[in-house]
Amino acid sequence: MVFRWNPQFPSERVSYEPLPIWFYLVLYVIVEGAALAMVVPGLPKTGSVPWDRVLHYAVAVPVFCWLALSCLVHWFAYDIPATQAAEHNSARWHQITGWQQQSRSGMAVLDSVILTPEPDLAERMLALEGTPPENPGKAMELRSIDAADDGSRLNRLLDALLTPLSAKLVQAAKGGSFEIVMQCDYEALCSEVLAAWGRLELPGKPVVRWLDNRRDVGFADKWFEDEARPYWYEQDRTPRYRLLLAWHLNDAGPDEKPETSEAAVALLLGSPALMVEKPDLKRQAWLLRQITGDADQADRLLASLLKAEQVPSERIRHFWHSGLKGLAQHATLGAVRESGLKVEAHALDPAIGPQAPVARWVIQALAARMAHFGQGPQLIALPHEQGVALNLVAKEPAPVDVPWKEEYGYRPILGPEFGVLTSVWTVNMLLSPDKGWSTTDTIVTCLTVFFMLAVFIIRRPGLFSRMVESTVDFVGSVIGF
Repeated sequence: MVFRWNPQFPSERVSYEPLPIWFYLVLYVIVEGAALAMVVPGLPKTGSVPWDRVLHYAVAVPVFCWLALSCLVHWFAYDIPATQAAEHNSARWHQITGWQQQSRSGMAVLDSVILTPEPDLAERMLALEGTPPENPGKAMELRSIDAADDGSRLNRLLDALLTPLSAKLVQAAKGGSFEIVMQCDYEALCSEVLAAWGRLELPGKPVVRWLDNRRDVGFADKWFEDEARPYWYEQDRTPRYRLLLAWHLNDAGPDEKPETSEAAVALLLGSPALMVEKPDLKRQAWLLRQITGDADQADRLLASLLKAEQVPSERIRHFWHSGLKGLAQHATLGAVRESGLKVEAHALDPAIGPQAPVARWVIQALAARMAHFGQGPQLIALPHEQGVALNLVAKEPAPVDVPWKEEYGYRPILGPEFGVLTSVWTVNMLLSPDKGWSTTDTIVTCLTVFFMLAVFIIRRPGLFSRMVESTVDFVGSVIGF
């Protein structure tokens, strides 16, 4: 299901207040006055007062008639509209909170390794250490990655990516829900990844999936969602741990000039389900859900992203971008400038030269590291097959902040209709001309019980269905089904 960034939520219904107590007191005076007007004229003029008749018809019957009328008035004047408003408002609350939870979903960056031609790139670009690098138009190499004994730089590169993560990879691989996603030029390099896994003596033989460089991986659209489950009882198949390996090594000959700079990144990601199971698991930051669209709609995309309040907008201080060209670049930079955000822009291309597709992950890793270092949420813009993609990287996403009101939970198990039915039944018993229990009394009692069950089921259909399911399960367990 496609996530909607601009849903239309119904407006909140007004809450209702019950009628004041004086209304019911006035109603009692009216009912009691009517009863006395009917009983007093029939009393004997002389002799003793038949107090049993007076108590029966002038006290007991009016009291239960008043109770029936009071419950009936309360039912229609307050209970029905309050119940409808509570159901509407609670459903609206669940819609909004569910949307906020989805909008703030993400993948946790548990750890990362970043290899770029310039060391300490993130710290230097934010002027935390050293001087910002400037290499516009210069295709740079990873000078720290020399060829291994077999002449392959790839083996040395993979070792450099996996070795710092080995301790956490052991834990992830033993968790039973782990996969490696490799984004590079050739699918056949899966064997090189598994060979590097073996050289480090990491446990098991993980599944390695390949993503080619031409495809936008849609990390926030696909990876953050639970994989489809045809049946409700099937387990979530989304891997709890996912290791992303992405790299670009120039393979041009000595007489050919490379067009893009070399870079590599390893991101150990934890799924939302994993972080729910292990909330204390250490993480660097969260890669939050991205928004994509046409380049000329960059202002609308940024406004929708900020409106979702994945993080407080005033805390965003840094803006990263890479690979934006033409309209996408001008529209995105203009949207950020006009948004009111007070951010410092950091372009990857001028810092370390023209970028290969690996930059989409390098820039996420750099932003995650800076969020981890206390530099606040980071805004990222990257080219996308639709035009442009925007997302935020934050230490923690903002919590769901829709307040729950007490009146949203108005769902009494026994409503005023039970008072109406019991009072009417009592009045019928008091006015019955029969001295003993009659057939009419049986019929009235059965009808009263029937209507009580009916209104209970109408008021609490979920509770009734759960009671039926529990009863069926119990009977099934008793008879052996």
